[in-house]
Amino acid sequence: MGFYRKTIVAIFLLSFVVFTALFGSLPSFRKTPIGYINRLIWIKIPGLLLSVDRLISGGRCALLLKRSGHYLMNENHPLVLIFYMAVVIVAEILFVPAAWPRLSSTHRLAAVVAIIVPFITTFQSVSSTSSVITTDNLHAQLRHYPYDHVLFHPRKMCRTCQMVKPARSKHCRICKVCVAKQDHHCIWVMNCLGRGNYVYFIGMILSLAILLSYGAYLCFLLLDDTLQDSLVRRSAGVDTRSHWTVGRTYMQCFDLWTWAFTADVRIGAVGLLALLTAPLAWGLFLYHVYLTWAGTTTNESFKWEEWKEDVADGFVYKTGALPSIDNKINDADTEPETYWPVSSSQHLINKVSQQPWRREDDLDMQRKGWIRVLSMKEVDNIYDLGFMNNLRDIFHTS
Repeated sequence: MGFYRKTIVAIFLLSFVVFTALFGSLPSFRKTPIGYINRLIWIKIPGLLLSVDRLISGGRCALLLKRSGHYLMNENHPLVLIFYMAVVIVAEILFVPAAWPRLSSTHRLAAVVAIIVPFITTFQSVSSTSSVITTDNLHAQLRHYPYDHVLFHPRKMCRTCQMVKPARSKHCRICKVCVAKQDHHCIWVMNCLGRGNYVYFIGMILSLAILLSYGAYLCFLLLDDTLQDSLVRRSAGVDTRSHWTVGRTYMQCFDLWTWAFTADVRIGAVGLLALLTAPLAWGLFLYHVYLTWAGTTTNESFKWEEWKEDVADGFVYKTGALPSIDNKINDADTEPETYWPVSSSQHLINKVSQQPWRREDDLDMQRKGWIRVLSMKEVDNIYDLGFMNNLRDIFHTS
């Protein structure tokens, strides 16, 4: 029995480490123990290993790892997608044949839906290119969102694509394209998530979370039925209406559960995998629900975090509409009319960095009327229209 307890603890710790390694760098975790463990995994431990490698091999192992790491982190490879799909398919191959004869018709129908939907949404996330900005759709993309003059400024050019960058867009160095309303590049689907395909990604992680949770629930029902059949229904003189847990301590029940895992190993292994990975899927889904509620994206959340730190340090100043600079501030060609219902005349500067509107000969004039920003509540996020409207914007994939 001790072996299975250790296995459960090991899988739980592995799941925690994977979550921390993948998501610990997010702004919300940056100053938490999860953020520290993330830096430990990606910065401190590799730094220590590099020092050891220089002493032992003169850095040859580090060079090999650097090349491998460059491929994994900077090339649009399918390795992670293959791993993800392999785990899902193998788990289903193990589970379905063993569980199917024991499921009711209702659970069979629900299981088929739960299994199929993640494949559909994953395919859509992988194959969709509707978020890519091209010269053909550039004008239309410019009309989706206005520049807020905080995170995004007009007349910014993408040096790689040689195009004006629409508000909320970003050039992806891995996909080598500009992406409309870019959220992040997802290695799990080897694609950039943006305005056109973000909804498919949300559908993928939600359907995966439901699949894992429902799979864990079915495994619980089947293992519970195994225990009920072995301990109650086959016992002479025992009331078969009573549940097998009646009259047993928590430790006895735990020991019997571990026995059930060994007696029905295919169901038990898949159930344990689903139980321990479902929180990761739900955590990722809830994080993106939070981003939707906040009217931001993963990419923008990093930018807002930088402004937040500078505001806390007292470096940020704010003003209303600036006087025209070179008569281009309100140029319809660089800031066309948009469909977005909200706009803002606010402008922010950070006195420790380059000011995007500064002219050397009239810097003093431009600073007149600037006030120090004491809190991020004083800064408008024009992309936040409220949760329901933000949700509508996500589903508007035209």
